[in-house]
Amino acid sequence: MVLVVDIGNTDTKFGIFVDDELKARWAIHSDLNRNADEHAVLLKAMLAHIGGYDIEAAIVGSVVPVLTGPIAAAVEDATGCLPRTPEADKVPSIQLEVDVPKQVGIDRVANALAAREIYQAPAIVADLGSVTTFDVVNASGNLAGVVIALGMQASAQALTAAGAKLPSVNLGRPAQLIGTNTKASMKSGVFWGYVHMVRGMIEELRQDLGSDYTTIATGGQAPLVVGDVGMFDIVDTDLTLRGLLLIEKAFGRSI
Repeated sequence: MVLVVDIGNTDTKFGIFVDDELKARWAIHSDLNRNADEHAVLLKAMLAHIGGYDIEAAIVGSVVPVLTGPIAAAVEDATGCLPRTPEADKVPSIQLEVDVPKQVGIDRVANALAAREIYQAPAIVADLGSVTTFDVVNASGNLAGVVIALGMQASAQALTAAGAKLPSVNLGRPAQLIGTNTKASMKSGVFWGYVHMVRGMIEELRQDLGSDYTTIATGGQAPLVVGDVGMFDIVDTDLTLRGLLLIEKAFGRSI
């Protein structure tokens, strides 16, 4: 059994895999002020709650350096396993065909590896989270590059910050396109602006790369927008967790 942890800017996701099957998953807010002991208490409580899992290995993938150490220490405390904390440019079995491999986030590598091994390369992976990324996996199965854009929540926050009288708004699909009050108008602009950004980016990538690329959606906002974007072949909100498991296996094979 393998515990997989994906530390993101907004949420930290946990998954327990038995062989290749994801048996349990949960998430907590990525709190920069939570220390290792506090993380360990939370993790032990969750493992006790779900019960029945004897963790044999662990991997922590992080794009939030300040949380990597505390959460890795918590994993070791809670499971007795020293977790792997891989660097993107050191992952075996995949090449990063980019200018500076050290700058690539481990989540980008996880998505690319999962797209190649579980689904099909070439592929475009749209990770619709707090940051929106489009990972391009070429026909050789390597990460060929990434497009990075604002996430939906960041877009909403930027809109609020741009106007002194603009309130904060909840994310969601608006009941109608044209708003009849400020919040409804903003909600529509944020949602439909995001949908068309994602759709337009995929169209541009397909035009640039070719139409034979499998298009995969993942990330926390995927369930909210995939129906309206309407361009995805596959939706897998656990893709990054699956990719981190593949990274753990790749390191195991390379030893």
